[in-house]
Amino acid sequence: MSLWSEFNESTIDQWKNKVLDDINNKLINKFNWETEYGNIDPFIKTTKTIFNEEKIKLSQICWRFNQTKNLNSQILSRLEDGVNSIYINSGCEVDSIFKNVMSEIIQTHICIDNNSSNDQISNWVKWINSNHNLNGSIRMDLFDIYKSENNSIKIDNYIRRIYKNITNKNFKCIYVNGLNYNSKLNTNVNDISLIAAQLNELVEIHKKNSLEIPKKVIISTLLNNSFLENISKIKVIRSIINQILNVHELNAKIIIETAINPMTIVNKELDFRILSITSSIMSAIIGGTDICQLNDSMIESKEDYWKKIITNIPLILLEESCINISDDVVKGSHVIEQITSKMAEKSWALFKEIENKGGILNCFNQNDIPIFNSKINE
Repeated sequence: MSLWSEFNESTIDQWKNKVLDDINNKLINKFNWETEYGNIDPFIKTTKTIFNEEKIKLSQICWRFNQTKNLNSQILSRLEDGVNSIYINSGCEVDSIFKNVMSEIIQTHICIDNNSSNDQISNWVKWINSNHNLNGSIRMDLFDIYKSENNSIKIDNYIRRIYKNITNKNFKCIYVNGLNYNSKLNTNVNDISLIAAQLNELVEIHKKNSLEIPKKVIISTLLNNSFLENISKIKVIRSIINQILNVHELNAKIIIETAINPMTIVNKELDFRILSITSSIMSAIIGGTDICQLNDSMIESKEDYWKKIITNIPLILLEESCINISDDVVKGSHVIEQITSKMAEKSWALFKEIENKGGILNCFNQNDIPIFNSKINE
């Protein structure tokens, strides 16, 4: 016998009439929400649900270091504050930055860009291979490689040159960078479709070059000021990436890394920044992010005190608010399910349009889709 069997089921019209009574018959249309993917009606119960089928817990609080000056002391300070993951550029001197750092118990993410020299890359590969207890990732941005190498053959050679020498599989991954899109293009649908297209292109490159496809896929994406849309965006990314991997018959761990969109907090007062950052990080944790990326630009202060405050935000949310306990705390929320479903449909449609035109690199070469043009010409 159902717990609710003694109660009569209420219809949508009954709920609407109740709401109208409570708001003194004001226009109920004001409750509708116009978004980039369609109208969101809070009274519609969706039949499609995209939710996290397994418990996804924020596992890494990552600090991205953009400056190389005094990097060793900066790393030690952030680790003391509570981060357990660092993101650094391959231009750093590997021999000096890990002094007194217990590298085996943190995650180290290394970005190789088009300014990285062969010697720098070789030094990092040696360090990665020196101890197979080290964990993290070595990352290459497809767009960066495209701008520097300028054709698919050179891109293939670039990726093959990096990965063929890495023996520590803990660092091998397929990395999709969704952090660097032009702010004018930064809508959730565009972001997700570009992320999906990049992943598909990278998988095809690995297959074409007979490279072993890593068991780890890392997706970086930006958060905005919309609490509900951030939750839906992370869910949609995980769902679409999983669908693409299934098509390729791949079994890989999907890791989603989120960062605050700097455009949402630029030129804002400090109090506003703290509140906005807290809201965005909370939405990311609820949505199912794996890595929370922090950096100096979020606070624009050289004082370690404020960097510690920023680090404390995800720590407090995890340890004191208990939002990470439930498998999916927003499961059953009709509004979020509508947003998620509509966002997924439009993102998938744009992704298919890109693939029907030969994939993301072919679109770049042909300047075939307008939303790509400003990214290429930056």
